Amino acid sequence: MKRAIVTLKGRVVGVGFRDRVLEVAERFAVAGSVGNVRDLEALEIDVEGDAAEVDRFVSAVLADPPSGARIDAVEEAEAPLRELQTFTRAPTR
Repeated sequence: MKRAIVTLKGRVVGVGFRDRVLEVAERFAVAGSVGNVRDLEALEIDVEGDAAEVDRFVSAVLADPPSGARIDAVEEAEAPLRELQTFTRAPTR
């Protein structure tokens, strides 16, 4: 099992990226959340599941950004598991 906090920077806010991540999450056995980080003008994806499934999910998100989006930087950090059950939209912080 793996939990990753993935931060995307660039033109990722206001372009439908959270909805795209939620759509992609439906295709994978992962749980977590996606939300905007206003201070950083970034998108944060908190995802956990089988390590290989998390990696495939992140690759799928990066491979198919919404039109109008531009990813300039990707940061990924591992975090302790939280045993989440669903994938949700987190409030903007």
